[in-house]
Amino acid sequence: MKKIELTEHFTYKKLILYSLPVMLTAFATMSFMLVDGYFVSNMLGVDALAAVDLVAPVFFAVYSIGIMLGGGGSALIAKYKGAGDMDGARKCFTMLIALAVVFGVVIAPIVIFYMDDILKMQGAGEDILPLCGEYGVLVFLFLPVHLVDSAFESLWVSLERVKFGFILSMVVGCTNVFLDWLLMGKFSMGLKGAAVATCTAALVGAVVSLTYFSIRNENRMYFVRFRIDPGRIWEVCFNGASEMIDTVAENLTLLVLNGRIISLIGPAGVAVMGIYNYVMCVFLAVFYGLGSTAITVVGYKKGQGDESEIKSVLKKGIVLTIILGILSFLSCILFSRAIAELYVGYDELLVPYAAKILKISSLSCLFYGFVLYASAYFTGMEDGLSSIIIAVMLSLIAPIGASFVLPAVFGAEAIWLSVPVGTLICAVVCVILLKFRRSSCFCKEFSMTECDEE
Repeated sequence: MKKIELTEHFTYKKLILYSLPVMLTAFATMSFMLVDGYFVSNMLGVDALAAVDLVAPVFFAVYSIGIMLGGGGSALIAKYKGAGDMDGARKCFTMLIALAVVFGVVIAPIVIFYMDDILKMQGAGEDILPLCGEYGVLVFLFLPVHLVDSAFESLWVSLERVKFGFILSMVVGCTNVFLDWLLMGKFSMGLKGAAVATCTAALVGAVVSLTYFSIRNENRMYFVRFRIDPGRIWEVCFNGASEMIDTVAENLTLLVLNGRIISLIGPAGVAVMGIYNYVMCVFLAVFYGLGSTAITVVGYKKGQGDESEIKSVLKKGIVLTIILGILSFLSCILFSRAIAELYVGYDELLVPYAAKILKISSLSCLFYGFVLYASAYFTGMEDGLSSIIIAVMLSLIAPIGASFVLPAVFGAEAIWLSVPVGTLICAVVCVILLKFRRSSCFCKEFSMTECDEE
């Protein structure tokens, strides 16, 4: 199949094909997370799964730093490449990978020191804290490795190495799954085994990526000498802040929701919430693939000053995310019982409850893709403020507000509608921001004449 270049006009088919490797990479990564959860639940039980689910929001909140660097760097790298400045693109790329390592080294000991306090804020009792520590401390010791991996996940499209990224994600995922089976199953290492498996797999991905881009090749990106440029660092961080804030806010919301669920439903509710999150990760991989493509393509076209192509990519992406959202929702409805049995089949009372919650919570699929694509579009346009507004609304304000209001009005079980209602509110905000940008943005960034003609 002929390689699709960023210079081409993007039809629906080309947009899907260009996004497909990223979708498959993210899908593979998220699928292995599902398998990870399966091993923990079926080999170690509900308490172990709840412990991992309590640590996960803390980990992914910090993991988002790499997403910020990768997302903000992708738009800037694509812009440099669109303008023909490969040297600037390579320096930016090298700098942000170095920043990922530095952030990891600095932040890891801080998180480990305060981990118990953070977990207690979620309602973790003395019975489950040792399990959380058994898993969490080791995972955070490898934080620099995880941040490098997360940065590369967001960069494969702009680096035009999506196939390589997909193959690497398969290797990393298979390593993780094999070590889960070996360490938890054969060697009975418990949650320490799960942590060792996760960290070893991440180390494989980081070492391969760093080695690959250390080799000079004039036809692709590679590491070069760079000077610390505070202005460029600020541009990368601010432009990628929406992706970071989205993840931080999402996991901060999960921290709050876990606490609310423990108080309203009990520890089993946290395990059910974890199952929902595992399943959603697979669906979100598709939306993430389209969003990553939007950042790169929009950033490149912006560098070229191609207004009409930017509008075309926005329209096509919105249509695709709506269709895929409906398909994701229907899939979750159809397979909710099977998914529940896969994770908690050993608990006959929990299976029907988990299946019911999956059906309710999957309503968020209908709007989530559209919201993520809109945020990615604003990132590609270097409109960090709009992306930040969307991220804060999607992952923080709307769902947390709903988690308090809905149970107070409709009862404890209404807490499971918090995420769908929050996503719907955010979709409305996205429509407002897109309409505002349509009426004002291009006048500022391209030409008043073109806007007047439109």
